[in-house]
Amino acid sequence: MKKGIFATIRFSLAIILAVVMITGLGFVQPSAHAASNAVRISIDEWIGWQSLLDANGGLRTAPDSINARNGINVEYVVMNDATTSSAALISGELQGAGYTVNRYAFLQAKFDEARLPVQMCYITNFSNGGDGIIAKADIKSVNDLVGRVVAVPKFSEAQTLIEWLLNNSDLTDAEKTQIRKDMVYFETADDTAKAFFSGAADAAATWEPYLTQAASSTDSRILFDTSMSTNLILDGIVFRGDFITKNGDFIQKLMDGALEAASMYKVEFANIKQLPMFELMEDDEIIDMANGADLATCAQNVTLLTDTAVQMYKDMAEVWIVVGEQADPSKATSAFNPTFAQALLSKYPAKDDEKASVALTDEQKATLIESPEALLTYRADIKFDLNSTQIKAESIPQLEEFIKIAKILDGVYIQLEGNAAKRANGVSDAQITDFSRERAQAVADYFTTHGIDPNRIVVLGNGDFKPLNSANLASPENRRTEFYFKTIRGY
Repeated sequence: MKKGIFATIRFSLAIILAVVMITGLGFVQPSAHAASNAVRISIDEWIGWQSLLDANGGLRTAPDSINARNGINVEYVVMNDATTSSAALISGELQGAGYTVNRYAFLQAKFDEARLPVQMCYITNFSNGGDGIIAKADIKSVNDLVGRVVAVPKFSEAQTLIEWLLNNSDLTDAEKTQIRKDMVYFETADDTAKAFFSGAADAAATWEPYLTQAASSTDSRILFDTSMSTNLILDGIVFRGDFITKNGDFIQKLMDGALEAASMYKVEFANIKQLPMFELMEDDEIIDMANGADLATCAQNVTLLTDTAVQMYKDMAEVWIVVGEQADPSKATSAFNPTFAQALLSKYPAKDDEKASVALTDEQKATLIESPEALLTYRADIKFDLNSTQIKAESIPQLEEFIKIAKILDGVYIQLEGNAAKRANGVSDAQITDFSRERAQAVADYFTTHGIDPNRIVVLGNGDFKPLNSANLASPENRRTEFYFKTIRGY
C-alpha cells in the first residue's frame, strides 16, 4: 500500500474514513485527560506532519519529549476535513491548523469573511514525487493534452496541479478552454487512475501507486510528478494572527523542536502510528509513503516563506479563480511569516547539499539536448542591444515570468536556445552560431543571478539554421530565444 487510500483522506474534502473515531464536527475526539493549557493545532493524516509528532512525543506532549523539554504543551487534533478545521480555527477552538498552500489560498476568503487574520509560519514538508499526471505514451507535453480526455479529482490538490500547468503553459486561451471542456471530474484521485487504466481517459491527475504503475507500462507514462516541482504542493502550519502576536516564542519553539526531530523521519514510527491511518501499517509501508514527501529545512523555510511559497499562493489563488471559486492573489504578500525561520537559521544553517544540484554529465546533457520532448516550451523575443549580448530592459518582465516558472519547476532542466535572423554578409557559420549562443548565455546568466541553479541550465546556439520563417530569413520572428523545461528521467 502506498499513497492511494492514504492520500484520499488528505486531499478530499468530502471523504473521511470510517476507521477514524469521528464526532459530529469531523475530527478525532481529544483525550479527556488533555491538558487545558495545551495549544491546539489540527492536522490531517499525512506523513509530512511526522516531525511535529516526533517532537511532541505523539498527539499530546509527552513528559520526555523535545517539546516538553522546550517548555511548550501541544495537542494535535486530527481533522481530515479542511472546512471543519477552518471553522474551528475561526471559532478559537484551534490556535493553528495544517494545510497545503494550495488549500490555504482557497480558505483565505473564509478567514477574511470572519475577519480573522492568519499567517503560515512554518512549512513542514513538500510533495516530492508522490503526486502527478499519468498519460498515454503519445502524450509527451502539456500541449499534447489538447483534444484528449483528462480525468481530474475535483477540488483537490491534484486539480490545482494540472491547472497550474495549464495556466503556465504557452497554450492559447482557446486551447486551455478546450482542455478544460474535455476534463472529466471524479471524487478522488483513485477514481481518476481507475478511469485512466480502464481506457476511459487519456490522462489523469493522480498519485502513487498509480504513477509507478503508469511508468512501468509500455503504453503509458508519467507526464509530470512533484519530483519535477517540489514547490507545487507545500504543507505548513497556519496560526491565528492574535495568537502569533502574543505567542511568538511558542511558535519558534514548536518549529525548533520539529527541526530537531527531523532525524527521526523514516526511522522512528511510534508517534506517527498514533494517527489512526497509520496504526496498523508496517514500517516499510510508512517509509514508502515518506519517500514521496521531504521535510523542509530551516533554510528552505526562509526561502519558501519569503519567496517561493508566496508565488505559489498567488498562482494557486489564480487557479481557484479559474475553476470558479473565490480567491485573492494579492493576499499572498501578508499570508506568510518568515520571522521564526529566520531566527532559527543560525542554529540550523543550510547544508552544502541544499544549495545546488549535481551538474549533468556529458552523456546526460547530450540525452537532454537530443530529446524532442519537453514538459513546457516557450518562444520569446528577448531584445538585445544592436550587435550585442546586453539584454534590453524591456525584456526583463518577460524573463522574470520565466524565472518564476523555473523556481516552481525546481526539479526540471532548462534548455535555452539562441536563434538569429539572417546573418550579414561575411559572417561565418561559426560566428553566427557563437553569437546566438552568447545571447542565450546572457539569458542563462540572468537566470543564475536571480536564484536559478546553473547546474539546471543547458545553453545552445542555433545561429540562423533553424528559422521559423524560412520564406523570409530576415524576419524578426527568426531572432528568438527558446525555453524548454525538460526532464531526463526517461518518462
